Amino acid sequence: MKVRCTNLNVSYPDGAAHVEALRNLSFECGDGEFLSILGPSGCGKTTLLRVLAGLVIADKGRIERFSPPTNGNGRILLIFQEDSLFPWMTVIKNAAFGLEMQAVPKSLRETQAGELLRRFGVAGRENSYPHQLSLGMKQRVAVIRCFLSKPGLMLMDEPFGSLDAQMRSTLQQELLALWDQNRNSVIFVTHDVEEALLLSDRILVLSAQPGTVVGEVHVPLPRPRSAETSLTEEFLQLKRRIVHLLRQQQAPDHVA
Repeated sequence: MKVRCTNLNVSYPDGAAHVEALRNLSFECGDGEFLSILGPSGCGKTTLLRVLAGLVIADKGRIERFSPPTNGNGRILLIFQEDSLFPWMTVIKNAAFGLEMQAVPKSLRETQAGELLRRFGVAGRENSYPHQLSLGMKQRVAVIRCFLSKPGLMLMDEPFGSLDAQMRSTLQQELLALWDQNRNSVIFVTHDVEEALLLSDRILVLSAQPGTVVGEVHVPLPRPRSAETSLTEEFLQLKRRIVHLLRQQQAPDHVA
């Protein structure tokens, strides 16, 4: 799915005043593109995802979505940083939930879900409940559920932000492997420059609040990518460029 946003303006009430979250924000995400969004805390990254998901209505601006004629898939799914599994459902039922909503027969959806659960290290926990899983396993199941639903657009709000470095690296690789199979369009919010570079085709940098696009970085690093990619000179040059853009968005009294 291709997405085009034009001059989005979003504000929210704060007591007697209104706070601008986004101002004249415009960008495109191509069909099958992995697009990451970076910016200072409070710049409206999560607000943008909520607007794209239809959970928040923009004050002004336009959002256009173009589903490819080959499959016409207009589904949009949002993954949050916090646990989003249904606590009353087992792992296998959580993973297969999107397929159930599409009326896929039980045997087929549980077979498909089971294959991905085994592939990504959740084998043997199919009948467990979310409270019996580690945070890393919960996020695995949430990502698997999303990919099994085959959405046209995946919106991911720092899904690995609360994980330790080793688990984060593992899930990044699993995410890339799943994405490479289907090439869904992905808009991925993160605070981590290296994570954005490892995952993305392109990175947008937002200004401090109210958020608008102040920089765009194409990531020509060859795929597949791994942790070793972050040691290359090309990766480090891109990182320096993005860090410079982010530092320009800091308030003057916070700049070293």
